[in-house]
Amino acid sequence: MSSTAAPKAIDAGARAEFVAFVRTVLATLVLTALFVTLTPFQASFEGNVDAGNLVNQLGYTVLAGIALLCHLAFTERRVALSLLRPAWIVTLLWIFFSTAQSLDAGNAARALAFTLFAMVAATGALCLPPNVRAFRFALGAAACIAVALSYFGIVFMPAGAIHSDAGPEGMHVGLWRGVYSHKNVAGAVMASFFFIGIYLMRARQWLIGGALAALSLVFVLQTGSKTAAALLPAVVLLVMGGRLIGGRIVPVLVLSLALIVTALATLGSVMIPAINDLLQLVMPGTTFTGRTDLWRFALAAADGHLSTGFGFESFWRDGFVTSVEASRELAWDPRGATNAHNGYLDIAIATGWPGLALVVLILVVLPFADFLRSGRDDESRRLADLFLMILAFGLLNAFLESFLFERANPIWVTLWMAVVGLRLQGRHGLSATGP
Repeated sequence: MSSTAAPKAIDAGARAEFVAFVRTVLATLVLTALFVTLTPFQASFEGNVDAGNLVNQLGYTVLAGIALLCHLAFTERRVALSLLRPAWIVTLLWIFFSTAQSLDAGNAARALAFTLFAMVAATGALCLPPNVRAFRFALGAAACIAVALSYFGIVFMPAGAIHSDAGPEGMHVGLWRGVYSHKNVAGAVMASFFFIGIYLMRARQWLIGGALAALSLVFVLQTGSKTAAALLPAVVLLVMGGRLIGGRIVPVLVLSLALIVTALATLGSVMIPAINDLLQLVMPGTTFTGRTDLWRFALAAADGHLSTGFGFESFWRDGFVTSVEASRELAWDPRGATNAHNGYLDIAIATGWPGLALVVLILVVLPFADFLRSGRDDESRRLADLFLMILAFGLLNAFLESFLFERANPIWVTLWMAVVGLRLQGRHGLSATGP
C-alpha cells in the first residue's frame, strides 16, 4: 500500500500544480488582452467606431468563450452563482429592452452582445487565478506588459503611440497615448495601473509595484489628460486617507459625497439654473471644455424619449443627431460628436431614466455595500482598496467621458472588473480566489 500511495500522492500534487499554473497563465493572457486591447496602436481616433471590427468581434468572443469554459471547469459553484446577481440581470434585461427601441436594432444588439462578451471575460480573469498570489502575478504581469508596450510605442512607434497634428485630434499633437486610441483613454487606464502598483507595494512587492506606479504616473502626466492627473491623487487620498481615518465607512461616505457634488456641478449645472449660477460664481466661465453646451443639446434633443431611451448606441450613431438643427452659438457642434462626453447622460439617453437608475445601483450603490462587507484581514483590505480606487476613478471620470458599457473600451473593462472584484470580496472574501 505505502509503495503505491506515495507516487499517487506525488502525481496528484503535480497535477494540482500544473492546473494552478495553467489557470495563472490563462488569467494573465486574458487580463493582458483586456488591458492592451485587441487593436493597439490605432492610427487615428474616431470615437468607438472601431469597436465593431472583425478583430474585436472574434477576439472578445474567444475571450468570453475561454472565461465561460474556465468558470465551468474551475470556479466553485457558489462563486459562479454569485456572479448571477439579480440586479445585474435586471439591468441587462432593461438594456436589452431599450435596444429594441434602437433605430437600428440589429447593430445595437450586436454592440450589446460584444459588450457582454468583454464583461464575461473580465469575470473569468478574476476567478481564474487559484490563489491571491497568482492573482497578484497575473494582474501585475498584465499591467506591466501594457505599460511596457506603451513605452515601446513611444520610442519605436511614435506615429502610433503619440498624437500627431493630423485629423480632428490635431490639437493633441505631442501628447502620449501608447497602445490606446486617445490620450484620455491612456490617462485613465494608466491611472488604474498606478493603483495596481500601489496594491503590489502594499503586498510587499516593492520593486515591481514601485516601478509600475512610477512609470504609470509619468505616462499619465505625458498624456496631458487633466482629468486623470487631477483624479489620481484625489482618489488615493479619498480611499487610503479615508481608510486610515475611519476603516471602511469613511471612504464610502466621502466618495458618495464626491459623486453627488460632481454630479451637481456637471449635469446639475445644465439642468438646474441655480446650480449653474453658483458654479459660475465659484468658478467663472466654467464649461468643462464646452461640454455643457453638448449636454444641453443632448437633453433638449432627447426630451420626450427618456422614459425608455433611444436604444443602445443609437442617439449619436444612427443619424438622429445630424438631422437636428444645432444652434450656431454652441461651443461644440454636436453633429460631429460621437457621444455626450458624460457616461451617465449617455446611459440615460440610451436606456431612459429607469436604465440610469439601474446602472447607478449596480455601479455605485451595490459595490459600495460590497466594500463595507469586505474582510478585515490585511490581504482583503488591500484587494478591496484596489478595487475601490479603480471604481472611484472610473465613476468620477464618467462625468466627463463616455465609456460605460462601451464594448472595446479598456476603461469600462477595468471599472467592471472592480465591480466584480468587490462583489466577490463582499460575498466570499479571499475564498473567491483561494487561500
